[in-house]
Amino acid sequence: MTGPSNKPLIAVAALGGVILIVGLLAIAGVFSSDGGDGSAASDFGAEISVPVSTPPPEPSTERIAVGGNPDAIAAGSGYVWASDSFTGDLTRINPRDLATSPVQPAGFPTDVAAGEGAAWLALPDRGAVQRVGPGGEPAEPRHVRGFPFQIAAGEGAIWAMSQKSVEKIDPSSGASDGSPTSTEGPASAVAAGEGWIWVARGNSEVVRISPDDGELADASVEIDGAFNLAVGEGSVWVLSSTSGGDPRAGTSQKLTRIDPDGGALSGDPVVVRGAVDVAAGLDFVWIATNQGTVLRVDPSTGTQVGKPIEVGREPPSITVGEGAVWVADAGDGSVTEIKP
Repeated sequence: MTGPSNKPLIAVAALGGVILIVGLLAIAGVFSSDGGDGSAASDFGAEISVPVSTPPPEPSTERIAVGGNPDAIAAGSGYVWASDSFTGDLTRINPRDLATSPVQPAGFPTDVAAGEGAAWLALPDRGAVQRVGPGGEPAEPRHVRGFPFQIAAGEGAIWAMSQKSVEKIDPSSGASDGSPTSTEGPASAVAAGEGWIWVARGNSEVVRISPDDGELADASVEIDGAFNLAVGEGSVWVLSSTSGGDPRAGTSQKLTRIDPDGGALSGDPVVVRGAVDVAAGLDFVWIATNQGTVLRVDPSTGTQVGKPIEVGREPPSITVGEGAVWVADAGDGSVTEIKP
């Protein structure tokens, strides 16, 4: 997600005024850390700013060459996984020493997820998903009922999303677990967490699926131009674009927060220009932009924290896990590690 510019600090004439303002903001919940409990921050996106006596340190970065055009990335099960839909390659990265190992998938993965003890690939050319063990051992691909192009791990299962359905995969066997859930419209992104499976649908709304019975919830959240989403820091984070979902063409993207408890909007959206992907964790929301930067956003207020972080060219995908933030740099054949 691309982040808004830093807001000017509140000007105060005396120390007593600063203390009063900070105290009032604390009462209002501006300093709430969310704590991953799904609580909503009503001040998200409000036009406020708070004096920061000790700004957080700038993160360090490390570039890792993987070759090709990595366009999806996931972190979990002990490793980082970068896939390339053009070459059909998968690279496994050891987050402890940044050593890389090639893995040969059974097709051309358009997305990768990590969780439930493995990495998982969406293989629409095979109409299948594929499990890759933490040691890099690819299992036989398992056919699903659609042509999955997105995949998510969480809520005790793997979720393979085709154009108009989401299919639950049993992580122990890699086989389908029940009938697919119709999204009742074209879907563009899927994420799992906070008790639900979340889907961006029709570039206009976010819907949710129960992981228990696969039922689509009756209510949806209307977000015009919604094209991507992530779950973390106690909320659901949605990117939208005025260009109908194409962040390369639009002049204005927005970041919107959803309260997972009620499935409703929380606060106001914030402008995040050039946003292409979003992740949440390590106390921040992280937005990859088409300018080759990553922005840190305060999950309580929506304000940008620190300077834009330089990464590689054309980063289409970002993830949080294994103690860091990871960005696939498609234009440079690399992955950038960001250490907060």
